Amino acid sequence: MLMVLQNRLSKFVVYWMIFMSHLPHLFSQNNFEFIPSITKGTINWQQFPNFSLPFLNVYTGPRFVNDFQEPLKHGFSHLARYNDYDANLPVENRALLWYGVATLPGQPWYELESPWDNNLVAYQASWKGFMQMLANEFNNTRGGAFPLYDLMVLDIERERPTNGSILTLKQSSGVPQQFKSLSDSVFVERYKRDIMNLYAQPMSYLWDSGFPKTTKIASYSDAPIKNQEFPIGYSWKAIQNEPIALNYYMKDSLTQKVGGPFYAQNSHLTPSAYLCYEYRFFPNYGNVAYQLFQVEANRARSNKDIILFEWLNYNRCQNSNYGYDLSIPKHLIEAQAIMPYFSGAKGIFLWEGPLARQDTMNFNKYEYFINGLYRLSAYKNFFTGDYSLYIPKTAHQHFQDYDPIWRAVIKGDSVLVAAINEFANDNATTNLTIRIGSWTKNIALNGKETFLEAFALEKFTEKILVYPNPSAGPINLEYQGNGSIMGTVQIYDLQGNIRYEANWDDLPNESFVTNRRLINHKLPTGIYILRVNNQGHLMEQKVFLTNN
Repeated sequence: MLMVLQNRLSKFVVYWMIFMSHLPHLFSQNNFEFIPSITKGTINWQQFPNFSLPFLNVYTGPRFVNDFQEPLKHGFSHLARYNDYDANLPVENRALLWYGVATLPGQPWYELESPWDNNLVAYQASWKGFMQMLANEFNNTRGGAFPLYDLMVLDIERERPTNGSILTLKQSSGVPQQFKSLSDSVFVERYKRDIMNLYAQPMSYLWDSGFPKTTKIASYSDAPIKNQEFPIGYSWKAIQNEPIALNYYMKDSLTQKVGGPFYAQNSHLTPSAYLCYEYRFFPNYGNVAYQLFQVEANRARSNKDIILFEWLNYNRCQNSNYGYDLSIPKHLIEAQAIMPYFSGAKGIFLWEGPLARQDTMNFNKYEYFINGLYRLSAYKNFFTGDYSLYIPKTAHQHFQDYDPIWRAVIKGDSVLVAAINEFANDNATTNLTIRIGSWTKNIALNGKETFLEAFALEKFTEKILVYPNPSAGPINLEYQGNGSIMGTVQIYDLQGNIRYEANWDDLPNESFVTNRRLINHKLPTGIYILRVNNQGHLMEQKVFLTNN
């Protein structure tokens, strides 16, 4: 009888903790009714209560005269478009998208996407002048050599993506003869090596000139995994392990692993997922899965934090026949504001190009996005401290299967579930069974809306045990959970480089215990992160390796 009472009390405590953790939001959100604006040329930030999120979210959408840093009060941590109120903006809230890093008329890098015979002195003068101009935007750097930003994202995009396009440079008069004389294979490899080194020149110059090394650095659209139009060009195994799936300027030419001087400069990765450009022509393909793939694929190859570029429009160039307003559907706006964090994104860079005649446009799509962030803010504690992601099926596979997507965040004895079926009819109901270990929950999705709800997670434990730790020899890796494990094992160094990887079943099992494996490491002394991906559920442990 006492045991029964203790179990009931334990369940009550779990439910009470979930209720209390969200209590401040229950009243404000229950009393809040989102009403999208019909007025043109404005965003009604003020209709939302002030709220924050534990992510690096950058806002570079429209700013208006009544916008006194409103994004920073509503789920965004950084601004990358400024108005008259921002001259004293704190450095920790500043971000920059540095357009046209390689843009310099007459230079081969700009004109031909060639790394050869560029005038680096001219480029350096251009970079120096641009930095001085940016320094004048803020009172605390006005007249100085450099601006101060917390995050700076370079926009380079001057490389030839395929071997075939690289080889066409042999026909260009702007390429020195010494390179044209190389065999095709050597020419391609020389191009890739030299363009990778050229990509690293801007930040090398700035740092050598005194630019603050405390600034976080990333590069727009540049990430280890190639930004494919549809993520079905390679198998998921190839994306996880093989050099062919990597962008060459993010790949060490010797090891064929993620690395190189340009990758090393990036503290964060900022893949640009866009949306499926031809979505209206191929309605079976999933925009949500496409975006989540960009996060999950790059997380599989790097331990660096990922900030996902997002748009609230379809691509204007490739959809020009659709007219001026190419706003994406409301359900995609909501999903973009919520789902990426459940695939491991640590932030969002919400981008919008400069628009003419803002007074003629309705911007309530931004209000839908803010409302999605606001919904998520009720559960922001799930994304702080010790938590783990549960990804039952990769976005890569979802993209091919055209099916509902769900992800979960596990923290302690609680689980936060997000789900969407973007293929449902607007008024249809999709019934899903959520299963984590032996725990199950039946949920109902309304139309294309994003489901978001927390539950008590009963009878579920899953973790990895590493011993000895510190270790000078083989590492025992033990899985403790209710079910079996089918996944990958990776060891990262603190710079985010994968130093070891294997499938669980490929590891030695000398003890003949199903859930225990042995890693024979040959890594230098240091601190590493050991990550086990058990069918989408990531478990991590710090490992201390010694030579003694």
